[in-house]
Amino acid sequence: MPSRASTRLVHIALAAAIVSSGAVVTTALGAGAAQATSTHVTAAAAANSTVSGPITRSEVLERARYWYDRRANFVYNQGGSYRDSTGTSYRTDCSGYVSMAWHLGYSPNTVGLADTQTYEIPRSQLKPGDILNSYYDHVILFEKWDDDAHTTFSYYSFGHTPVVHRTGVSINATLDGHPNGDYKALRYKKIVDDSVNPTTLPSGTLVKSANNASVKVIIAGAGLPVAGSDVGPDHYDLSKIVIVDDAAFNALSTTPPSGTVVHDQAGGANRYVVVDGAALPITGAEWTADGYDTRPDMGVPTSWLQTATNSTPSTGLVLMDQSGTDASRYVMVDGAALPISGAEWTANGYDTRLLMGVPGTWLRSAVSRTPSTGTVLMNQSGTDASRYVMVDGAALPISGAEWDTDDYRLRPLMGVPGTWLQAAVARPLPNKTVVTAYNNGGGTVYVMAGGMAVPLSYADFTGMGYDKAP
Repeated sequence: MPSRASTRLVHIALAAAIVSSGAVVTTALGAGAAQATSTHVTAAAAANSTVSGPITRSEVLERARYWYDRRANFVYNQGGSYRDSTGTSYRTDCSGYVSMAWHLGYSPNTVGLADTQTYEIPRSQLKPGDILNSYYDHVILFEKWDDDAHTTFSYYSFGHTPVVHRTGVSINATLDGHPNGDYKALRYKKIVDDSVNPTTLPSGTLVKSANNASVKVIIAGAGLPVAGSDVGPDHYDLSKIVIVDDAAFNALSTTPPSGTVVHDQAGGANRYVVVDGAALPITGAEWTADGYDTRPDMGVPTSWLQTATNSTPSTGLVLMDQSGTDASRYVMVDGAALPISGAEWTANGYDTRLLMGVPGTWLRSAVSRTPSTGTVLMNQSGTDASRYVMVDGAALPISGAEWDTDDYRLRPLMGVPGTWLQAAVARPLPNKTVVTAYNNGGGTVYVMAGGMAVPLSYADFTGMGYDKAP
């Protein structure tokens, strides 16, 4: 008898049983794509700057407000000075005010600000903490745009006594008495945007970190990997990427929250609901009857969706029919949804777990499945101390000796509802199932017939095609 005979009870490698995970590997975009990307830098900086060090935009405005709030305590005087919140003194004029807001080590004039501390930017790109500088005359500190069209803005200025805060000013108007055309938009070389929490960004925002070539798209607070193959078909605009901290980028969940409704960003009519990282299909009838049409419908990367549709909710997750037409509750075990009786619901602690609603069509399919061959089971209640191994839909008992010698102890042990387990134990192996004893070392091979294991001769094993059976 051949020792390599195929069998339903052959050793199932431990690695194969445990290596599968829900993690999605981030696919990096090509180097060329990454280099072509125009990013909106949002790198983190220290909450409190040091003299002449990097400073966030929010701190620049906070420092500007410090003088504004104390404007009654000092006057405009190019020969005078006033302290900041740390006690460092700056010249009390327009450029001294900007120097203080930027936390410079000295107070350059408007020429010095332009020539040594800044670089020019388009006016349309002005951000909080930037300046509009008239080279020989005056400088104002940009606070914010007041409208989406970028036609009016707010700013701080110290061109006379006292410090002023102006709002609703036309970007094309005379500014503090100086011709509009004399002003250039400048950005301090050491200013940085405030750190962004990527989980709060709008869904559809592309993000990456400065030290990682991978790109993710924010979906309901999660960061789904964008593969290079997704960029064209999914119409992702790589010129609009927000840079976030390495730690924040790496900490992003790669699966949207359970209950999120998604579709392929590349197009198509199919809709899915995410449950524990798996994308479960929603039928047309379920779309409206189960209320999925009332939820935000999120486009997700094609590559991510392909992986998610081939996944199943994790073992131990408790499910129900989203429509409510089926009052039963089920527990996921190795891709199968096993029914939970009313008594088991509380006695086995299933009522303490999160209950997830799923599309009924998908649920009925999951109920028709059984845990895969080789899965080791026990009664969730603990009232039955036996252990069982699944073989072709039947639960076969494992003796104490076999538990150790056949290495069943090395496989994950899954608790299942006792009522379902009793039925699986009573279920005979299907006819023509080819079996052999675990670790048989070339021993006898059998074929199931009418609930009995019939030994096969070598001639029957090969001549009748059983050697080709799984």
